[in-house]
Amino acid sequence: MGDDPIAGVRAYLAEHDPDVLAAVTDVDRSLIRNLLALVPMERLHRAVQMAYELEALAASFRASRNAA
Repeated sequence: MGDDPIAGVRAYLAEHDPDVLAAVTDVDRSLIRNLLALVPMERLHRAVQMAYELEALAASFRASRNAA
């Protein structure tokens, strides 16, 4: 892959899921820096909370699809 270790990932996403590639490109790097400034337990707490929120969103989506 040469000097860029993620070139293969970018190429795969460009071919198979360009929307994901576009979303990754749009990530605000300041959000990442702010998150990394937190102590590890706070980062873990936020990750767990996000997992719960994503599961609730997925359950809501599944319910709406089953109701239709």
